[in-house]
Amino acid sequence: MSISNNVVLSEKVQKELVNITQKGDIVDAIKELINRELIRKKNKYIFMVKNFEKKYNMKFENFEKVYKDREMNYEIERDYFDWDMSVTVLEDIEEEIKEME
Repeated sequence: MSISNNVVLSEKVQKELVNITQKGDIVDAIKELINRELIRKKNKYIFMVKNFEKKYNMKFENFEKVYKDREMNYEIERDYFDWDMSVTVLEDIEEEIKEME
């Protein structure tokens, strides 16, 4: 993927960015929108993780230890992969948020 630093935004788009984010600078407005999207994604995956924790009454690390060497049925195996993915994505999002600061 090629990244260009020379993006031209129409005046209308610039005004909307400033209006939506309440930022005075276009670059800050774009960063704010990216940050908001990262937080939205983070909340989605936090919700998923919490649902799995509630369903199995344990954290992922414990779940993995309990079920790792057992034969899993389809539902547990699907939950395992979805839960693992959610935890991994959350870690990635946290890193992205730190990089944005």
